[in-house]
Amino acid sequence: MLEGGENSACTPSCPLEAEDTELTPEGIALLDNDLAGDEDAQARLRRRQVDGRIVERLRAEGFAGENYQKAVTRLSEYGYRTMTKWTASGEIFRKARQARRPVPADKVSLTWTGEDRHSVCTDSVLGGLEVFRTYGLIQGRWSPAGGANLDTYFIGAVIRAFPRVYIRWFDSHRRGQAELERLAGEITHDPFALPDQRVTDPVGFAVTQDYVSRLLPLVKDAQVREALGWRALGYTQGQAAQRVGLTEKALERRLSRLRERLTKQVRQFELGEGGAR
Repeated sequence: MLEGGENSACTPSCPLEAEDTELTPEGIALLDNDLAGDEDAQARLRRRQVDGRIVERLRAEGFAGENYQKAVTRLSEYGYRTMTKWTASGEIFRKARQARRPVPADKVSLTWTGEDRHSVCTDSVLGGLEVFRTYGLIQGRWSPAGGANLDTYFIGAVIRAFPRVYIRWFDSHRRGQAELERLAGEITHDPFALPDQRVTDPVGFAVTQDYVSRLLPLVKDAQVREALGWRALGYTQGQAAQRVGLTEKALERRLSRLRERLTKQVRQFELGEGGAR
């Protein structure tokens, strides 16, 4: 099973409204053709019939228990693999347009990091699972006669969840970048203009700034680079994580991976517990 994404800008429980829940019949047919590949009509029919028997068994078990968890795990893994591929190529934005849930053109980014995509993919899959269970299974909106197998129906729900998850991530990330640039401009013109109540140790603050100035050129992850900038301005790691749209644990994991890749010369300047607060 997928665990909650690292994108705190949109939790896995991002609510979906009724109009967000399903593709149109035409959209489902188009998506099914995309995903089916070379599978002929008879093979597709057999898949839907098998899926129908699976759903009836899950319904009899109350959509709970071991069989249900196995089905959900398989769909989650399939959804995550598909979304990983589509977000890397940009195909997900085309799919969202086809689903009549387009991402505004000025928010489309093809330069977001792998970590960013992981968070958005995870939360999109979790949003799709909620729709799939509530509408497709419990309310019975999916059926073998509907023209799509379970995989297609599920991916359709994930696509519908994606724009809301992505836009919240994008807006949070852009706000963080803008505020960081503003504060960085202030500190360039007047380094004493920033309130210093967060900085309990001026020496530690100076060490932190020196560390960041050496580290930033080596950091390729935009969110980590931004978080390090917030740390240099005197924010705690938790505050820095929140400002870039990550949980504190997620930021720490990224920093840990970064440290492992750095040279011994850089690691000696690691931020310690006595650093900026």
